Amino acid sequence: MTLDAKKARGKNITKTVTVFSNDPENPEYKLSIKGTILEILETRPLALKLQGLAGGDLSSSFTFTAGSPLDVEIVEIKSRGSLLEIGELEEVKVGREWNLSLTAKANARPALIKEKLVMEVLTSDGEERTLDFLVQVDHRPRIVLQPKQNLKFLNRETSKLLGGGEPLEKSILVTGGDKTIEFEVTGVQLDPKIADAFQTRIEVVSPKKSYRVWVTLSEYQSKPTVLGKLKIQTNDEVRSEIFLGHIGQSRMLNIYNHLTTTEKRVSHQFSSSNHYSTFAHTCVL
Repeated sequence: MTLDAKKARGKNITKTVTVFSNDPENPEYKLSIKGTILEILETRPLALKLQGLAGGDLSSSFTFTAGSPLDVEIVEIKSRGSLLEIGELEEVKVGREWNLSLTAKANARPALIKEKLVMEVLTSDGEERTLDFLVQVDHRPRIVLQPKQNLKFLNRETSKLLGGGEPLEKSILVTGGDKTIEFEVTGVQLDPKIADAFQTRIEVVSPKKSYRVWVTLSEYQSKPTVLGKLKIQTNDEVRSEIFLGHIGQSRMLNIYNHLTTTEKRVSHQFSSSNHYSTFAHTCVL
């Protein structure tokens, strides 16, 4: 039996093996095999993660320690991509412990990216080994929207407008990605094709920290389809514009909305009944 240590990692490993025989009373029985896999190098923290706000470089230091009785010499460190920059390697204890600084280049938009860090090492048993470590880079949004997925005006709400009901209002909360971010929402723009259907206004919740963008529907829309985008403008040096799309009303059975970002194409499908349903679907670009 062979165990692939690259696929089964950890201090305490348990695997079950079924043994078959021609014994009619005991045709099969199970063996429980337990053991420990010693890593050539262990990391602290266990997960290598760089995290911070989009728009700036992300840096951190990680500790590597020898996980077996073998002493280790780190010969070379490189990244399999172009995202990571290798910083200073400090040997804390010869052959046993090191501190390594890593930096991820700035990304203007929020993104979660993974990249492999490769170490070429020489162990005290004379073996040359290649070790791979996965590094997760999390560029968090500088400005956060709530809700971040969709804002819906449902048919049971909009139908009240046919009888002269009060205008419907829904809001989007706009806040900083962390407490250090200060910004202002300076404006909201609607596509010309929906500007007559929806109205917007800005409410200051906490100056330079939190705002609400209100979207108002005053009249029931008779057109089968009314679609358009909404743009929130800020004075933030990195996220000066945030696009939300689409806002609209439709009675189609299936609506497909394809939005392209720098990393992937996202397709959303909406289903409704044959009655009119007014909705606002939002997606940060």
